[in-house]
Amino acid sequence: MSAERRAALLHGRGLYLVITNPVVGHLELARVAVAQRVPLLQLREKEMADVELLELARRLRDITIGSDTLFIVNDRPDIAAAVGADGVHVGRSDTDPAAARDTVGPKQILGVSVNAVSRAVELSNLDVDYFGTGPIFPTSTKPDADDPVGPERIAEIAAACPGVPIVAIGGIDASNVAAPLKAGATYAAVVSAVCASDHPAAALDRLTSAIELGGLASYSGGSGYDIDGQDNHGALAFCPRCAAELVASAVRGARRLTCPQCHFIIYSNPAPVTATIVEHDGRLLLVRRKYDPGKGLWCLPTGFIETGETPGESAVREVREESGLEVELTGIYDSWSTDEDPRTPVVCFAFTARVTGGELRAGDDADEAAFVSLDEPPRNLAFETHRRVIARYSRRR
Repeated sequence: MSAERRAALLHGRGLYLVITNPVVGHLELARVAVAQRVPLLQLREKEMADVELLELARRLRDITIGSDTLFIVNDRPDIAAAVGADGVHVGRSDTDPAAARDTVGPKQILGVSVNAVSRAVELSNLDVDYFGTGPIFPTSTKPDADDPVGPERIAEIAAACPGVPIVAIGGIDASNVAAPLKAGATYAAVVSAVCASDHPAAALDRLTSAIELGGLASYSGGSGYDIDGQDNHGALAFCPRCAAELVASAVRGARRLTCPQCHFIIYSNPAPVTATIVEHDGRLLLVRRKYDPGKGLWCLPTGFIETGETPGESAVREVREESGLEVELTGIYDSWSTDEDPRTPVVCFAFTARVTGGELRAGDDADEAAFVSLDEPPRNLAFETHRRVIARYSRRR
């Protein structure tokens, strides 16, 4: 691996995709990751036979070689070396880091899982390129995972081992991806947030947008930890141009985040989203959210408008992805601005639509989809704005 590609690990920032049993298949997900220029991609398949794992690693190497995506193999320095991967990652109970370094050689990336600050300090004296720390949040990806350490552990290790990149992992999705980055992590590793999705490109878009928009700038889990003790709703932590840490400054009569290095100014503009009212046989389509914000609660099919889409195209796509139904838009019903989404303020365009085909089945960000009575919609709705628009629509029928 060239010195330039290894240096990219130190100077980059963003997502680290761990591929484990992806819904769309390993090769397709790797192609999506490369197309979206995900900085690092790791193959982690603990139960796969050696011959199969070697062949899969070779094919993933073919997909990633020459791209902006570094390819890492989990726990198998022998396979990483055999396929010419960019590096290997070893866990706390896996291969000894020194032995892994001997196998892959001095030019490849070596990542090591560490949870304790003392262990990180010990390993920093070895030829280790990055630390993997977690689980940051509760996770179901690894049944034997330790208790969550929270973003504060990232900050502790970063302070003790300055200059060593940290990859945060465990329970990370679009609702919390910014927290470990703001705490000092260089990369946020995601697994099920992408691998469990039928639409990984859209899942990666949401994660990238959450990073760019600042996502959840504080972690308010069981420990009550808050990174800086204040509400940074919708705030960026790092410059989207040069990755320098942003500072608050007075600009044009308002206090705005600015970059001290490239002087980029962050204007707090709402993100555009759609919501769709689909009535069929006198009943209303709702979906139950799989992820935060509002995990486990119901809402209209909704989501961010993607680059290149019109609001109408976005509305049709979101209904298809979350409910399996094809719809035809029948009108624009309403629009509103809200700060209910903790990741960013949004402006929502609400449409009405009728069903033209498809089969009702939950997908993407939804774990259930159903038609409910317009007269008695569920009380456990994710967004108050959805509650109000449903009530108004019901009264005007």
